[in-house]
Amino acid sequence: MCGVCGTYSPSGVTDRSTAAAMHEQLVHRGPDETYSLNTESICAKLGRLGFTGLTDGWQPAEDRGGRYVAMTNGEIYNARALRARLGLDGRGNGVDVSVIPELFARYGFEGLHLVDGQFATVVLDRADNTLYLARDRFGICPMYYTQAGSQVHFCSELKPLVRCVDRPRKVDLGAVDQYLSLGNIVAPRTLVEGVRAVPPGCAVRFDADGSRTLRYWRYGEFAPAAEPVTGEALREAMRESVRARLEADVEIGAYLSGGFDSTAIVMEAAALSDQPVRTFSVVFDDPGLDEGRFQREVAQAVGSKHEQIACRHDDITARFEEMVRHCCYPQRETYNVAAMMLAGSVRDAGIKGVVSGEGADELFFGYDSYAFDGLARARRASHAENEQAWGRPDFGWEVDHGKVARRREGFLTPSAREALTGDEFWRSRLIPFSDQEVRQLSRMQLRSIADVYVQMSGHLLGDHGDSMVMRHSVEGRYPFLGNSLVALALQIEDDRKMADFEGKACLRSAYEGIVPQSVLRRGKHGFTAYDLQSSASARTWDDWRALVEASGLFTPGCLERPAETDKWDFRISAISIAMIMDELGLTC
Repeated sequence: MCGVCGTYSPSGVTDRSTAAAMHEQLVHRGPDETYSLNTESICAKLGRLGFTGLTDGWQPAEDRGGRYVAMTNGEIYNARALRARLGLDGRGNGVDVSVIPELFARYGFEGLHLVDGQFATVVLDRADNTLYLARDRFGICPMYYTQAGSQVHFCSELKPLVRCVDRPRKVDLGAVDQYLSLGNIVAPRTLVEGVRAVPPGCAVRFDADGSRTLRYWRYGEFAPAAEPVTGEALREAMRESVRARLEADVEIGAYLSGGFDSTAIVMEAAALSDQPVRTFSVVFDDPGLDEGRFQREVAQAVGSKHEQIACRHDDITARFEEMVRHCCYPQRETYNVAAMMLAGSVRDAGIKGVVSGEGADELFFGYDSYAFDGLARARRASHAENEQAWGRPDFGWEVDHGKVARRREGFLTPSAREALTGDEFWRSRLIPFSDQEVRQLSRMQLRSIADVYVQMSGHLLGDHGDSMVMRHSVEGRYPFLGNSLVALALQIEDDRKMADFEGKACLRSAYEGIVPQSVLRRGKHGFTAYDLQSSASARTWDDWRALVEASGLFTPGCLERPAETDKWDFRISAISIAMIMDELGLTC
């Protein structure tokens, strides 16, 4: 994993100072080496966090014909198979991402659908003088861009891009409404007006005539297999996905939450390794939050070298603002402080990468909400807004429209609410499916798609994933998102994923007798840490209240609202958005 940034101008007038300034703020993403790409139309820099090709790999990489040149952040786990498919002899560039320009040369941008991995790539087509910015299937690696006159500026992180491209910036009220309604911001939107995120599974093509977003893959092509997918097949796909993500020229550790997902990964990793796996966990003083006994049970079962990092009330208060100002993404809970601390401990232990369990709940119906979707007699409220956002009036994902309206009234100033009119969250289609396609999906399948594009890509893999691990120069790897395992998940019937009100039933069955029984039958325990207000001193809360009121976006007194008990604490969202506005100099 690395950090890439730069400026493209089809006219040939390129501001090289902007790329240099952004790169200086990305050193934590790639402290090992720096590479540059300079032509008449592009200036790009990449800071490398090296995992493969440490002695025989380099960037930028070119295809054999010299038409395509690329700077790529991330990992291509099936690079060996792709090289064989492309007829490469393996004696050239040893870094895995060097296959990207060859894929473009053979198949165009559509060739990216062959990649099993995580990446954000910058590809220049020298023949047409066009630029492609592309991300992996699920958006594990971030990529942001903004256009200023004839120039396109791009960066792996939002903050360097906004700070280094000198122009007045406003907060995107539509993105704020997405967050207050969904608890997430959905790509291509960001919190900054005029700054976009490349959507997962897409490439954005730029030339002298403008830009166009091109999709090469989407999650949600459900197609039951002719023969039922067996537990053995699931185990084999999981094992191979873990194996691929452990391959590196450096040691890869593992996150161990104590839940089923991370435990299954650790069990496979231990079976594949000749040495004890390095595992890392967060523990809390509060018994209602702490999963330490399950973590220790699994670590003992596999013989891992285990480290537990204690997160206390004082840590939340002391580091919440640091975390927000680093990632510049709104928050709805405090757990990211623990995630940032955990990544720091991984790096202190000399580990540069970790495998983690994100993706299992979305692909195998692990959340409680899937059980309610499976109830045939459940009443479904219909809203026209749902049809516009999701393609079905009776599907609202996690949104209660009455509560959303009251939240806008309670948090946003009258001027902000007026400016928001016509740009509310539901006015954009939030998933890449048409009305006709949505009608062919079961409710659980539709929820899975919404979970992937709304919950996982922006939040779990974004501010909770990439931003927290890369804060300390650590790479996160996600075996549940391997191509083969995802393909199998799309072939498994709904009632084998959610059976007898138990999510991930087919996965649990596959790991019966392997994962400890105490973990195998545990209910879902989400990422949770201490409440922010109970952790903060009165003076700190007063400082944050002043920041919220100074933003001009939020209603004075909104922090005095009681915390919502049935979802998230949106007072945290108001505080974090105000912090980001201050950090980036955003106005309303």
